[in-house]
Amino acid sequence: MLRARRAAVLAVAAGSLVATALTAAGPARADGAGHAGATCDPAIRVLDSLPGDGTSRVDDFGAGALSVGVSQARPVYWTGRHLHRIPLPSGYTQGTVEAVNRSGLMVGSLGNATPGVSVAFSYRAGAPAVHLLPRGSRATGVNDHGHIVGEGRDGDTLLGLEWSGGRLRRQLALAPGFTVTAVTAINNAGLVTGSVYGVEDDLWFDGGVVWPADPTAPPTLLGPYYPGDTYDYWTPTAIDDTGRIVGTDYYSRADLTTPVTWASPDVASTYVGLLGDRTSGTLDDISPTTGVAVGTALDSYVVGPWPPDTAPPVQAEIWPGSGPMRALPRLAPDGASSAYAITDDDRVGGSAADAAGATRAVVWTCALEQSYLPGEDGSGTGEDGSGTA
Repeated sequence: MLRARRAAVLAVAAGSLVATALTAAGPARADGAGHAGATCDPAIRVLDSLPGDGTSRVDDFGAGALSVGVSQARPVYWTGRHLHRIPLPSGYTQGTVEAVNRSGLMVGSLGNATPGVSVAFSYRAGAPAVHLLPRGSRATGVNDHGHIVGEGRDGDTLLGLEWSGGRLRRQLALAPGFTVTAVTAINNAGLVTGSVYGVEDDLWFDGGVVWPADPTAPPTLLGPYYPGDTYDYWTPTAIDDTGRIVGTDYYSRADLTTPVTWASPDVASTYVGLLGDRTSGTLDDISPTTGVAVGTALDSYVVGPWPPDTAPPVQAEIWPGSGPMRALPRLAPDGASSAYAITDDDRVGGSAADAAGATRAVVWTCALEQSYLPGEDGSGTGEDGSGTA
């Protein structure tokens, strides 16, 4: 079904055959959204990568200069710009670190050449080996109390799991007839976000969900959801320490991904505006306490622009918590970029293509200070002024 919002988006997008290309911008202050203090130094810091032609990216931040992610399909972490490998157990050749807490507990998943086979792990810097989490296929979040959340499998059924102290604490409860489709994050209050496939009045739907910290309490479905709607897929991706949630609504009929936010688990979602003329976008993380969120601006292959190769490369975006979505500068003028993590001190982690086309792990410092609206002038460079800091 095409609800009013969808019809409006389709009409606006169809009227534009070619999306406006976003120009790179340098450290232009975001009006009303400034952060950072007198010593703020807006820059794009390029982190070290493992040798090879694959992707590197930052997925989360720990305390101080610690960040975590992936490089050349290997799980890694950084102290400042310096890269450290995480030891792989026998039989595993790849993986990623998806999250880290303030005490340095890292979590993620490991895999090998067998498609669809993975294990969840935790790790602390300097340890000789990772710890494999029982029954886990993927760990996606960890809070500062050491509670880890993620996924496991029982045959073809995806399970939501929580671990504490390296041991399985609980399987995330569901009402009869519901199945987990993703487990995405946990905050310091112990609230866990994810998405489910369920039924109401014999009508199926996909929706977001929040599990409470109390294992005996039932989960809360995030609104809105529409029984019988087989096109919308709601995915909450992150939750802050006040219970604010960000995520996306993917409307498969038109290949539209829309950034959304929930003020709390018991409040219906609201749509966050798209970046300029882009027809889609995501929100992938929210800062712990300041309400700033980040993600990626992109375009629908159905709505436009048409033909699809006229669309500009995807671009990292930042939302101050109110007002319009803003762009983060590219590392190279025509290089794709994405943002996956944000801190309270206005650092954003993600990936960006450099002038040679290599996708590098990057950190935008004083991110709101250098964010901009499409059409604003700027030159967006790295720390050395060349775009490859």
